[in-house]
Amino acid sequence: MAVTLKAVALAAGVSTAAVSKALHGGGKNVRISEDCANRIRKVAEDLNYRPNAVARNLRGQRTHNVGLIFENFGSFADGPLYYTLLLDGIGQTLFKQHYRLTILPELQSENILGTFGDGQLEGVIWCKLARDEATLQLIHDCPIPIVALNAPAPVAATEAVFVSCDNENGIQLAVRHLLEMGHKKIAFLYEKEDANTPDTVSRREAFVAAAGDAGSVIEWGWKLTEFEKWWAGNPEETAIIGWSERTAGQLLRQCKAAGVSVPDKLSVVGFDSTPFCETTQPRLTAVRQPIQEMAIRATETLLSMIGGNRPQSSSFLFPCSLDVRDSTAPPQSGGVII
Repeated sequence: MAVTLKAVALAAGVSTAAVSKALHGGGKNVRISEDCANRIRKVAEDLNYRPNAVARNLRGQRTHNVGLIFENFGSFADGPLYYTLLLDGIGQTLFKQHYRLTILPELQSENILGTFGDGQLEGVIWCKLARDEATLQLIHDCPIPIVALNAPAPVAATEAVFVSCDNENGIQLAVRHLLEMGHKKIAFLYEKEDANTPDTVSRREAFVAAAGDAGSVIEWGWKLTEFEKWWAGNPEETAIIGWSERTAGQLLRQCKAAGVSVPDKLSVVGFDSTPFCETTQPRLTAVRQPIQEMAIRATETLLSMIGGNRPQSSSFLFPCSLDVRDSTAPPQSGGVII
């Protein structure tokens, strides 16, 4: 739990009014010496106290402002509709409740809790929240509610609530689809810029488990320019699963530029399956995750937590399905250029 003003007062051996005066300038009728104020500030720092400015605002006027964190933001305009659907789900839920949305594309790692406790935000939806110990400690110390979207829940208990799709089952559907078509060698592809995002990690681990000896893992740069050289090496793989539809869509463009026919020479599968997949050439087979529904659930949950009502479950897992389109077919001549 977050350290309270009362806890600082007890540790410093002073009244809560004195702590408020030293840390926040409150209490016009309270007088403390500079030495006392410095001692209180030192105790607060040692206890990792973070002022819950939101609580102070709630005693006066609420901000009705929620933060949305994208630390590795892509693009709205390059075709894939993941961000559009996610923002639509969040926006339609927040705005009906007269809340505003602040997008935070990056955070100052040395003062994340300061950002969360400055009174501007009542809660945070954190996309692709990491699951390391430092992040779990941050959640523990955070003065405002956090809902993690597109991040599977950690094993350890945490104050945050996690909303994600069933990445494991989704990848299993894609692998099974390709194996049943007769593909003997399948690759899982992701960009190095997204190597450590939670959904990339989950899908990569699920692929390794599902594909076994038939699987290989490829890490390329954001534009996948390594494809032409890879293909020229006559790879054994006859199918590639991209970790996202953006990745798979970019791969289709690289295939076209290199004169590689999809799915005749290479089958391609993506993940997300938004209407974007109907616009690619060929139309993209992809795992479908219910992006809007997940965003709505995350937002509704956060608003409930802001209101003081924590859900019984700390994790919501949404099922995936597979939309088979035109980018997959049984292998013909392998990965060898003819």
